[in-house]
Amino acid sequence: MQNLKRVCLGTIITLIYQSRTRSADTIKSVCGGIFATFGLDINNYNKELPSHLKSGHDPVPGELFAKARTIDINEVASGVERYILPLIHHDKHKCLFCAIKDVIRDDTYITDSTIIGTMPGYEKENILKHDSFYESITLANILTFAITKVENDKLKTNIREIGKDYVDSFLTSNENLFFLSPTVENDQVSPLKRTLKDPMFDRVFLKAADITVSALANPTQASVFYIDPTNCKFRFSGLKDFIINNVGSYVFSRAQIKRIIDRTKNPAAVGANAMLKFMTAYGTKAETVLGEILLYTFMEQELDAPKIMSKIEIDESNRNIVSKSDGVHLLSINKSGQPFHQLVFGASDIIGDLASSIDRAFEKIISIESNQDIELRMVDNTTQWTIYDPEATKYMVELMTPKRNGSYKPDMAFGAFLGYTINLDQPETDSQKYRTAVKEQLKKDIDRVQPYIIKKIQDNGLSGYSFYFYILPFNDAPHEKTSIIKELLAGGAI
Repeated sequence: MQNLKRVCLGTIITLIYQSRTRSADTIKSVCGGIFATFGLDINNYNKELPSHLKSGHDPVPGELFAKARTIDINEVASGVERYILPLIHHDKHKCLFCAIKDVIRDDTYITDSTIIGTMPGYEKENILKHDSFYESITLANILTFAITKVENDKLKTNIREIGKDYVDSFLTSNENLFFLSPTVENDQVSPLKRTLKDPMFDRVFLKAADITVSALANPTQASVFYIDPTNCKFRFSGLKDFIINNVGSYVFSRAQIKRIIDRTKNPAAVGANAMLKFMTAYGTKAETVLGEILLYTFMEQELDAPKIMSKIEIDESNRNIVSKSDGVHLLSINKSGQPFHQLVFGASDIIGDLASSIDRAFEKIISIESNQDIELRMVDNTTQWTIYDPEATKYMVELMTPKRNGSYKPDMAFGAFLGYTINLDQPETDSQKYRTAVKEQLKKDIDRVQPYIIKKIQDNGLSGYSFYFYILPFNDAPHEKTSIIKELLAGGAI
């Protein structure tokens, strides 16, 4: 029987070694980068260890295994960015990922639903159908899986299935792959900082899946979240608290927040003032506000796209410009190795049926796109208003002004929040089984609507744009989109 390729540490070392730069001319260099990623020094181990790991002669060292089991995956991704990606030749990134996908496809010991790593969304089936990757976080998950889930010393013959020119064989591959920048990049390079960085986000919003919508020229992503259910029902007290704690950053600009703190010498005054303004603005408009706030939340916290203006700021500031957008954010990404910026215009909707929510969001998106000149003028105008600090204002002016050196204004993209009522294909009354059923249903629902999203984009001539969808289920979306906000404004418990 033919020995199939397997995902293990020896395989990953081999693939990275075949993708190396001249500076990474030894197996020890590659192993050193992997060990450093997990906070360990390869020089503290037997000099034979790198070659023995690569060949499958040795098991994963216990210290590396223990580190990989406990370290935060985002810390691993930072290590990959620092210690491993510099080892990969600039012409070999695509080849490496094609090779990794091929090994994963060949590894029949990994089921389609197996998470290759620690993060939902990195299931085998998702990795194989993705064509867009956050390079560092993807490698972080694959490395963690190879170290913690596979016995390296049992797979010598499988490792030998990787021929010496295996990675180079993908140089002529026609597969299109796009590499997106790590989610921390904006905070490193842009003076326009995120306004929302709440560690409670991951406790309130649980991720069910990350999907790259296929068959589109531009990467289109959909992330599916849910609120942890208790007794077979979503409970929204945590969501209400999250909104209250962050309402200040949604309502006020960065400059306004600074002025409030400078005047009152009390950061808590920001939230108090924001709630008053929030109640005044939305006391009679609870119908739309929950979707607008959740759009802002996911754009900042998940997409890592700092706001230019939230919906409430747009409504307040643009008396002479009628914007169709539910918010505008700035995203810095890396596409095909070239960094560029996107102005992400938002649309949100919460309704009973997911397809109907998509329809209504696209009505807004189409209006924004047809209103493009006005929408971009609104963003241009923000540089004349006192909504940024001086450094960010200078940055935005330069960004929105084409240079003689050939640089361009940011592309337009779209972000959408979609809320809907979940209906399980098979009803479940056991609480633990209900949680599992919810996750499975969410994956089914997004798979079902993928062709519909593609058709919407193509039929409306929007294939030249990137899209970022964030999806959240409700028990009864038409009712809860108003009741949650009304109860929040009233100060009651949800």
